[in-house]
Amino acid sequence: MDTSDIVLKNINKAEAARYLGYKDTLPDVNMTKLILQAEIELLKVIKPRYCYKVFDIEVLEDGVNLAGAELTLKGHSIANHLKDCDKAIVMCATLSGDVDKLMRRTEPTGMVNVLIMDALANAAIEQVCDEVEKIFLKDFKEYNSTWRFGVGYGDFPLTTQKQLLETLDAGKRIGVCTNENSLLTPLKSVTCVVGLSKKKVENKKSCDNCNLKETCNFRKNGTQCSK
Repeated sequence: MDTSDIVLKNINKAEAARYLGYKDTLPDVNMTKLILQAEIELLKVIKPRYCYKVFDIEVLEDGVNLAGAELTLKGHSIANHLKDCDKAIVMCATLSGDVDKLMRRTEPTGMVNVLIMDALANAAIEQVCDEVEKIFLKDFKEYNSTWRFGVGYGDFPLTTQKQLLETLDAGKRIGVCTNENSLLTPLKSVTCVVGLSKKKVENKKSCDNCNLKETCNFRKNGTQCSK
């Protein structure tokens, strides 16, 4: 188990613009100013933290057993994702509850500002996850890694959140919990699974396994949520 903090000195504003729906055009001068100001405010309050744990795994037809955790990850999607893997890394990352408070303070200033702050926060948590991957993959240079498979993709049930958080002791370690709807709190938090294999594995996210693909705004705009 590893737990630590990450420092973000800036946020990927191009990625935030993509979350805002910009594809072939760039934000105009006024929008750019709003994005830059929101970035300043967000960087003042975010406290990125993460924890992860590495498991040997047994891949079943309809799930994956995590050795030593008395936990089976249910679903054909996660089983397919880890089918050629020997190990799995379960991780959780968060921007902290102060981001939720900032989002609430932003609401009275208008929907545009809320959308900008939300897009920047989404970009920021992805940056944090990218950094966490770099950290743990240093210890597994002989392995190939899959892309991050989030709870809720495909038929990987959202109710798994609680079990993963308990396995990581994420509530005590980094303050991430889940509510009665299996949604994470703080809101800008992520749980996911990365597979490790000696074989060549798929390292790019696919829309095929996502249960939001029919209503996804990214797909409507001809893009996808991953880079």
